[in-house]
Amino acid sequence: MFFQIESAPEPPEYSFTMTVDALAQRDARFARLSTLRARGILADVVQDSADLQNVHLRLGDGRAAWRGTPGQLNEDGSLRPRPFHGWSEDALSYGLGLDLGRPRVRVMPATDLLAALRSWPAGLVYAFHRRPGPAPALARRLNLSAFIDRLEVEFLASLPGRDLAAIRAHRLSADGQLDIWRSSLQEL
Repeated sequence: MFFQIESAPEPPEYSFTMTVDALAQRDARFARLSTLRARGILADVVQDSADLQNVHLRLGDGRAAWRGTPGQLNEDGSLRPRPFHGWSEDALSYGLGLDLGRPRVRVMPATDLLAALRSWPAGLVYAFHRRPGPAPALARRLNLSAFIDRLEVEFLASLPGRDLAAIRAHRLSADGQLDIWRSSLQEL
């Protein structure tokens, strides 16, 4: 299987090819490529990784190709379906491979989490709303690389936790491991 990371789709001289091992050093989930493929989640993980690294990713094995474009899943006010909308936290963890490897999960008060997100240059934030049933549902996916989404994270900090049940955020650390932060919003 070949892997290609592009800093921009055009011109091609700005792209380069890397091995699976080299990509796994940037995002450790790719060290479990066979698991990602078996779960049928490789396309979602490629997009998630593209957003976290802010690079265009193109992975292929000669029969199929998976592409990730930074910001492609950002909500833009259109009526297109929202990515992962309605998923539980467990479904999101499984569906993005956030449960693979050695993810670092930090649990903290919501005010601390939202304050810490101000210093993150990149990352993804997920807001879960209360709903009837066993688990809260994903209501918003926010990309910290997008100015409008970053403003919305600031807005979350000012909301009472009445409808929000939890906030999860994740980013890639320098060693390619996932750094996951989570908070219940009961104290807001």
